[in-house]
Amino acid sequence: MTNDVSALRAQLSDEWQKLAIELIKKGLPAELIFETLLTVGLAGQVEVLGKDVAAGRLVAIAEQLSEQVCREKEALQEASNATKN
Repeated sequence: MTNDVSALRAQLSDEWQKLAIELIKKGLPAELIFETLLTVGLAGQVEVLGKDVAAGRLVAIAEQLSEQVCREKEALQEASNATKN
């Protein structure tokens, strides 16, 4: 196994996605799979890093998602305006 953190993250992401797909194929609801994955991950973060650090990481993720949503809305609006002209 590699010590390269980015490579490890990529490997773990791939494995979690494979597991989620297998669970979905077995008939489990995707929403529940990802909800429990998030809950277990968050509990692990709190256990390993503490509540303050885990909360800070959640805030950063929420801000990143919010920024992505804003950019997507802006892009859709621009595309809509371009097709009207």
